[in-house]
Amino acid sequence: MNLETVLYDVRDCIAKITMNRADKRNALNHALLRDLDSAFDEAEKDKTVRVVILAAAGKAFCSGYDLKGSPYITIPEGRKEWTRGSALEALRGISDRYRRILYFPKPVIAQVHGHCVAAGCYLQMCCDVSIAAEDAVLGHPATRGGGVTSMPLWITYLGVRKAKELLMTSRLISGKEAERIGLVNKAVPPDRLVDEVWQMAKEMAEVPPEGMTMLKEAMSTHLQILGMDALFSYHRQLNALGRLGKDDDD
Repeated sequence: MNLETVLYDVRDCIAKITMNRADKRNALNHALLRDLDSAFDEAEKDKTVRVVILAAAGKAFCSGYDLKGSPYITIPEGRKEWTRGSALEALRGISDRYRRILYFPKPVIAQVHGHCVAAGCYLQMCCDVSIAAEDAVLGHPATRGGGVTSMPLWITYLGVRKAKELLMTSRLISGKEAERIGLVNKAVPPDRLVDEVWQMAKEMAEVPPEGMTMLKEAMSTHLQILGMDALFSYHRQLNALGRLGKDDDD
């Protein structure tokens, strides 16, 4: 497996996937997203892996999509400009990546430090469990410009009123506050973050893998019965329609 922007390591049945664009605050560009796809594919097919940790190198977990080039910013290949159709095409691929982590057959734990904003915050939301440093910074500042988030999990995790508060103000919050409102599972002092995540991963890895797979499958199916896939479709459609562009038939 040839990865340029991700570090991949397996120890004690735990795969650690580390985003490694530290100089860019792990902004999600095409290369990083492709490498994340490859790393998750490897973790899924490796029968020795029971748990995955998603972490990041440098001072930030993830600053969101790379504004110099990423699936959210760059016009899809073969298209000449952004239209509602090309926007839907791009958002469909983005949504599929989120659901890939959300429905991953093995437990995924996010290890959050530093800035974890916009799509970076989305990544930790898609993980089964998220543990953050108390001084981490989370939120979605891009909503300050208006428009609809492509991530439906805000209301699922926070409830309507708190989701409205965060998205309508674009306010950023600490890891400690994120724990209080349910945006992450737990916030710990920064110097304890790695140990806390590893301890939880070890506890999950002790569960027999077939039983864990059944548990994860049941909870994923529960989300689907509640309409989670339809919510992803709805949010990406509204997000795409909010882009400046013209109809394909114009």
